[in-house]
Amino acid sequence: MILVTGSTGAFGSAVLKRLDDQNLSTKAVSISNGFDWNKPETFESALKGIKKIFLISPPNFADFNKKIVLFIVEAKRASVEFILLSTVYGTDKHPNTTLWETERIVSDCGINFAIVRPNFVFQNFINYDLQAIKSGSIYLPTSNAKTSYIDIDDVALACTRIFDSPQQHLGKIYTLTGSESLSHNQLASIFSSVLETKVTNSAPTNKEYKTALLSYDVPQNLVDFMGSLYTGIEAGNFAAITNDFELITGKKPTKAQKFIELNRSVFTT
Repeated sequence: MILVTGSTGAFGSAVLKRLDDQNLSTKAVSISNGFDWNKPETFESALKGIKKIFLISPPNFADFNKKIVLFIVEAKRASVEFILLSTVYGTDKHPNTTLWETERIVSDCGINFAIVRPNFVFQNFINYDLQAIKSGSIYLPTSNAKTSYIDIDDVALACTRIFDSPQQHLGKIYTLTGSESLSHNQLASIFSSVLETKVTNSAPTNKEYKTALLSYDVPQNLVDFMGSLYTGIEAGNFAAITNDFELITGKKPTKAQKFIELNRSVFTT
């Protein structure tokens, strides 16, 4: 059985759906059904009967590396055989951060593992920028820097393939990107073409962007987190393309135009 942590979040729910669609035995846990990273007493019951784990940190969880230490102890006690850890693109470039430490803990724990580091996902345009796009703009503080966005469903597919054959991926670390590195000017052009309405790249300052998020009642810690991420895009830190997705799945990643076409009704209604 596969334990899926963060099962109500964007990544966890996408992975859970893919696994369930493949009729793989899963157990979904989140704070909504009693699992709590702040309560180690919930770990034992969550891990009962589990052989594999999809492990992901809650958004902006500052001390996740500390929380998983006891979780790993319980995983060993439960005879867990494999952990697939999902962090973020570029984690290796930021030593001593929470996710960097988390990768180190998992890789050194003695349980077989693999790690995926997804880049920004197209779904961010739905989750965080939908109203702006409906109003005719991409309202993100990145000037004209490029990003190799990937579809979250492609991330989930890669994870499912790893769970299908974990022995082929032991100890491997994959950086998951799309096959295109696009600026928001280029993406605005693609949105305009598919949606048949003018979409422009507004490119606000980081301060203006965070002020806008706060006006939508986004929590301050998430606002600060998103601001820091987009600072990284503006610096060009998320532009590189890898072929790791294709190596895992044998497929090409979903392109921006295809993603927008598939979600056209979301952006227009």
